[in-house]
Amino acid sequence: MVFASMTAFAQRDMVKMTPEARAENQTRALTKNLNLTEEQQKQIYTLNLTRAQKMEEMRNSRDADRSKMKDSMEGYNKELSKVLTPEQQEKYKTTMEERRKNGGMGRGPRK
Repeated sequence: MVFASMTAFAQRDMVKMTPEARAENQTRALTKNLNLTEEQQKQIYTLNLTRAQKMEEMRNSRDADRSKMKDSMEGYNKELSKVLTPEQQEKYKTTMEERRKNGGMGRGPRK
């Protein structure tokens, strides 16, 4: 329960973060969860930064289009898979499926 509360606060803070800070946090989380090498961390930080900047632009545009955001995520996942080992890819895929099943980033099951 405490973890879920902390995650909710962290998500609110993510909205206020710069793309650079967002990319750093996402890279740090992936490093911890997937045991990334230093080289992978550099490559993934670049991917995360590019994605965070694109998402920021989409959020700030008057015509925020969910399909564009989905396409951006799919492109990110495709590029990410090129950097990860097969074992890391599987762990990432499992983690993302769990998040979807639980309604997103640590919010618990949807009702």
